[in-house]
Amino acid sequence: MNWHTVWLWFWFFLGMVTYWLKRAYYGINPPNPVATGYVNYVQRAWVPLLVRAFLESLIFWIMFTPGIADKALAYFGWTTYGWAVSMITQVAPVAAVFGHTLDSVVDMAVSKIPFVNTILPQMPGPLPQQAVVQAQVVEQETKVTQLQTTTTTVPEEKR
Repeated sequence: MNWHTVWLWFWFFLGMVTYWLKRAYYGINPPNPVATGYVNYVQRAWVPLLVRAFLESLIFWIMFTPGIADKALAYFGWTTYGWAVSMITQVAPVAAVFGHTLDSVVDMAVSKIPFVNTILPQMPGPLPQQAVVQAQVVEQETKVTQLQTTTTTVPEEKR
């Protein structure tokens, strides 16, 4: 077993998980929270997170396979970026940056690209929000006798 490769995979996953934490932070705070806390976030979003992690791991694995990443770069005319593949597969902090960047790119691609967003699981939608409704209780037509405040939960929109 090559411990340096294991070390690189650890840093790649660490970079990926830091993006998950960033996304979870914005997912549990207003204005449109999707979860009540970090544990609830993982409970609600574990499927899209695991699917993304699997796809990103395949891309990272390809970086270690000779003849695939360099040919893909050549196909797009990016032969001068061959050094990036060797940096990603040799330097741990670069592998972490690659994991963080790759997860953010895949997150955007999964939600925005029309064909992709119909076949891959999406992140959960916002939680139902509470709405405050005020109603005036009127005794005849001209005199307000009481102001009543009720808090209710607005149901989620059907998609």
